[in-house]
Amino acid sequence: MVPHSRFIAAVDPVIARAREMQKMTYDPAKEGEVKAPNYVGWDKEIDDDFKKLTVGPVKGGRPYGKICDSALDLIGFTPMVRMSRFAKFFDVDCDLLGKVELFNAGGSVKDRIAKRMVEEAEKSGRIKPGDILIEATSGNTGVGLCLVSAIKGYKQIICLPQKMSGEKVNTMKCLGAEILRTPTEAAWDAEDSHIFLSARLAKDLGGHVLDQYKNPGNPLAHYDGTAEEIAEQCEGKLDYMIMSTGTGGTMTGVAKKLKELIPGVQVVGVDPYGSILAEPAHVNEKSNRTGQEKLTAYQVEGIGYDFIPTVLDREVVDHWVKTDDDEAFAMCRAIVRHEGLLIGGSCGSTVAGAYRFIKQNKLGKDKRCAVLLADSSRNYMSKFMDDGWMESNGFSMSKMNAAVFEKGQYDKLFHI
Repeated sequence: MVPHSRFIAAVDPVIARAREMQKMTYDPAKEGEVKAPNYVGWDKEIDDDFKKLTVGPVKGGRPYGKICDSALDLIGFTPMVRMSRFAKFFDVDCDLLGKVELFNAGGSVKDRIAKRMVEEAEKSGRIKPGDILIEATSGNTGVGLCLVSAIKGYKQIICLPQKMSGEKVNTMKCLGAEILRTPTEAAWDAEDSHIFLSARLAKDLGGHVLDQYKNPGNPLAHYDGTAEEIAEQCEGKLDYMIMSTGTGGTMTGVAKKLKELIPGVQVVGVDPYGSILAEPAHVNEKSNRTGQEKLTAYQVEGIGYDFIPTVLDREVVDHWVKTDDDEAFAMCRAIVRHEGLLIGGSCGSTVAGAYRFIKQNKLGKDKRCAVLLADSSRNYMSKFMDDGWMESNGFSMSKMNAAVFEKGQYDKLFHI
């Protein structure tokens, strides 16, 4: 009988070393000095890079009339949907549209930046197929980078916090990546954070961190692509663009271009309680309804941070709205139920924030609002889509079901 071990592939030495380092406490005496990147929000340096690297509107659409060369051809040119059934159930009078990013090849808006960041690095000569790419991510950027790396031939290592869904992890593993988890509660610049680990690995392994938090390719993917699509789909008629923000690349790129193309459009940013991205700073302190305080852990994935990423230009945001986990998950389930759009958890935050803004400002039939729906429920089947997970994490399913199925209950339960 042939030993079973014969069929187990030897672990790549690079991966073996990465796993070893994940388990090791950082020791500057052995590793030398490693620092977390310095993120300072949008500044002159990134503004100059942003302007220099702009390539103009991406044209052409998806090649449905021919055979695609690869899944990379299925990134971008996502549909816009009128959310009329949702609007009827929630008594929303304005024209509400959803930009549905789950139709990207990897299932989220982050596919756009993964493709752009890799292509920019290739053009500059910084990377070539066979190199090691390392990224700190909340998951969706990781999926996008793993997809691009699988097609182009890069080794991919992903560092991400423990709270991120198993579905994202399994997807990235299937795409060939090595996944290294870090404590959810670790501050972004702590020595046990996913960002710090990526910096350690890059130094030790000779890998490349594309760094979505400060890479101009992040907002440029949306400035040259996403925003152009939105403006065309809306035929230049849009009053409010509403987005949640994580790295800030989507917010910055979309907002900058839309304000150039559509005079008078206003941008609404949605930020979860626990995060500190919203302005003015005092709105981040505490949720009056739930008591969630700033710089405390929350369940919604992929948005909000405990620092201001370099690619986030908060000056492009006209209004901010804060949201809690429970209303976000209830809203997500409501959209799935009433619109049949299988969206992810951060989309619930976005629409919950949009709904608060629409109601508080009494937006009527003469106004058009668009929300960016960043990803798919595929990533969260074991989380907010699972009744058992919801109950075990303190979310009452009787409350959730009332909000989703009983007209008017959402407003009462979440103090709209």
